Amino acid sequence: MDLFKAIALGVIQGLTEFLPVSSHGHLVLAQKIMPIPHDRALAFDVCLHLGTLVAVLVYFRNDLLRMAAAALGRPLEEHEAYLRRWWWLLGLATVPVAVAGLLYGEALEQSADSTIWLGISWLITSGLLVYGILCLARGGRGPFDVGIRDAVVIGLFQAVALIPAVSRSGATIAGGLASGIDASTSARFSFLLSVPAITAAIVFNSAGMRMLLTEDPLPVIVGTVTAGITGALAIEFMMRVMRVGRLKPFAVYCGVLGVVVLVVGLFE
Repeated sequence: MDLFKAIALGVIQGLTEFLPVSSHGHLVLAQKIMPIPHDRALAFDVCLHLGTLVAVLVYFRNDLLRMAAAALGRPLEEHEAYLRRWWWLLGLATVPVAVAGLLYGEALEQSADSTIWLGISWLITSGLLVYGILCLARGGRGPFDVGIRDAVVIGLFQAVALIPAVSRSGATIAGGLASGIDASTSARFSFLLSVPAITAAIVFNSAGMRMLLTEDPLPVIVGTVTAGITGALAIEFMMRVMRVGRLKPFAVYCGVLGVVVLVVGLFE
């Protein structure tokens, strides 16, 4: 793989992992334009996810360190007390996607390369975002108000994102908004929830990553670093966007892209 392709795919992964537009769908489209052998494409995608995982860990390092401290029973400042609940609420929200992945993950993955299915999945993402927008008006609950019911709802929305090209961040943000959580808190919970999801994907595909690093390390390293840098920028951008609750441009983008890809797929 040449460096240009590695950098281009790293930028795409970093931006689209946290913008609610589906990183998987964009990577599949990009790899149709810049073909990579199927076995290498999957392994390289996982390497890029490692970059975005590092971006989340660095960006939310204070939250994660305080949640770890809370899990160990150490006291927190009063304004951070909600993090005592968040570490296990994030675990609870991960359960639905873990169960659904074990039951249906392989079957869903088989549809990943279908252009028609990509189009349908972007339309699903657009629908989820529109639903989230409709729920914005009642989203007045902050981080102290996130509870068990909210974690379960967000977790179920995340399970929907197992469908290839349905945005994980879009689905989980919409789930938070549907629960009445404010936009900024929904985005923060969504991004922290990506940590166990991305970590699991990396662990399950670690053999492919090691193979790529052994055979052709430079493009892998460059792509992963690029994904991490652009991922951090995307998180910052998205957090600013969510402070004012502007999801409409993403819903429109996914809707238009879904229709275009679906039409192309029908005539392939």
